[in-house]
Amino acid sequence: MSKAPAVQNLRPFVSVMLIIATLLTVVFFKMEVRRLGYSLLKASRIEKQDMDLYRLQNIAFLRLTRPDRIESLAQSRLALSKATHGQVLQVVGQVFVAQ
Repeated sequence: MSKAPAVQNLRPFVSVMLIIATLLTVVFFKMEVRRLGYSLLKASRIEKQDMDLYRLQNIAFLRLTRPDRIESLAQSRLALSKATHGQVLQVVGQVFVAQ
């Protein structure tokens, strides 16, 4: 008979502890969702910066490899000139063909 009053006295304590544990779990999950949201925001900012950098590097590459720029560099720095008729030789089998 002495166990029944002890169990009766523990029921409110266990109920309160269960409610507190549930509330702490809810708070933990909400904090975790917010933390993941911030991580996602940071990752999206990094992705945007990377895409901008890629775009800028691609533009710089396209500017450097323009055919007219390459031609002017070849003529000014390497003293090359445009090929005239008969300078380009095409190898067909064992025979050279002038174009």
